Amino acid sequence: MTLLRRNISLAGGTLVLTTLATVLTVTGPQAAAAAPRTATNRQVATDDRPNIVMVLADDLDERTTPYWEAMPKTRALLQRTGLTFTNSFATTPICCAARAAILTGKYGHNNHVLTNYGEWGGYAAFEAAGNESRTFVKHLHDAGYRTGMAGKYLNGLEEKPGHIPPGWDDWNGGVSQSLYTGYNYTLNENGTMVKYGDKQSDYQVDVIARKSAEFIKESSATGKPFFWYAASTAPHLPMPAPPRYAGKRFGRTPHLPNFQEKDVSDKPTWLRQTRKPRSKLVAATNDREYRKRMGTLLAMDDMIAGIVETLKETGEYDNTYLIFASDNGYNLGAHRLVQKMAPYEESTRVPLVVSGPGVKRGRTSAMVTSIDYGPTILDLAGVPVPADVDGASLVPLLGGRTPSGWRKDFLGQYAGSGVTDREGIFQEYTEGDNKEIYLVDLPSWTSLRTKRHVYTRWYDLERSAGKREYELYDLASDPYQLDNLLATKAGRQRHAALVARLDKRMAELNSCKGAACRTSG
Repeated sequence: MTLLRRNISLAGGTLVLTTLATVLTVTGPQAAAAAPRTATNRQVATDDRPNIVMVLADDLDERTTPYWEAMPKTRALLQRTGLTFTNSFATTPICCAARAAILTGKYGHNNHVLTNYGEWGGYAAFEAAGNESRTFVKHLHDAGYRTGMAGKYLNGLEEKPGHIPPGWDDWNGGVSQSLYTGYNYTLNENGTMVKYGDKQSDYQVDVIARKSAEFIKESSATGKPFFWYAASTAPHLPMPAPPRYAGKRFGRTPHLPNFQEKDVSDKPTWLRQTRKPRSKLVAATNDREYRKRMGTLLAMDDMIAGIVETLKETGEYDNTYLIFASDNGYNLGAHRLVQKMAPYEESTRVPLVVSGPGVKRGRTSAMVTSIDYGPTILDLAGVPVPADVDGASLVPLLGGRTPSGWRKDFLGQYAGSGVTDREGIFQEYTEGDNKEIYLVDLPSWTSLRTKRHVYTRWYDLERSAGKREYELYDLASDPYQLDNLLATKAGRQRHAALVARLDKRMAELNSCKGAACRTSG
């Protein structure tokens, strides 16, 4: 018989995974009791490093969307059994850049992805920067993990649909824009293009749910530890609820104090100039979009419950970490904005819940970001974290301990559209009977988010230094970012010393690499 032993330090205790033949024993002051594995549900028991399943939502914000109302199963299975991070943020709140940060554990200035397209965006920029060989998935694969995914990878992959990034054993990547509609899309399934139509069974979230179950069962039979990435586009628009939930009704979008912000005279030029069409777009579409978003989350709730059920059926549950997160947030009318991309709380705050062996139940207010996910997963797997990774492992927090010197701030970045003659704003689509043009993109920006303040420098790529614009919010007294403290000459004078300190710290993080990005400001 072969005896394998793997130690993972969580807080003050050590989670010890010991396998003798087909029996799993878990010890340690905070470890969960584990059921024995039998030869029926696991024929080969040769490597008991923990499994990791990551479910990534698309455009799910922490602040505005009451997502637990649509996800009661997930709340019971993960949130009430694991650790909820109440201060979790996306460093670059737009799909491709946010996912690039997750995959690499690096800020956008280091992985070269700061938006969805152009010089600083999209899959082409990700690949050109050499990121494919340095994702945490590639490191897991090289360390002996079986890896798999289904759904959305990076925006722009549809331009190279036959490509399978290195490090994936089971690849089911979406390669058509219609993936967002939930039907009539194409997946590259390990090199074979498989088209899904408009049958109820083709609903994208449900297809990913089935592939999740298949992967877990197949992986369990191999005896290898596995990583699975379930990346549906829910609740990203325009996907509707699945037919089985078509009758489920949700009300209107929750109206926070900054919903359709009445006075935007203290906001930067781009928002002041486009305030009327933006507000009109919110009024015309927001409630309808909100109901669609909530409906898709009902399907995601089913998917996560199915994943947990399959883990239990295969005997893998007690040896698996489950991560529920989102790539970025969503404004849903805050400050008259739809979509994301802004350095406001609705865009940057994202859900994060982790459950699994040894994870302390409850909540933590420690500041964490999307660049932390990769190093955390590697750490849980016992795989060395590369020195050039910018993020920090969350493993100590999972065990209930916040290390001294833990992050007190982080850098936010966005490259905008790159259309300098429109100062970052472009015409994306039309709405309404009269075919009005709505302006939905934002100029580039860099921000510093501390525990108390959000400081933003606008038009970084579009304007010279002397012509940029600035915002500063004191979140202790103004949590909804309604009063820009730098909007007046008197305000700029009053806060000059604070701005000088924030400018210095922003400059440090804007050029940081590796360990320098993890120092506390």
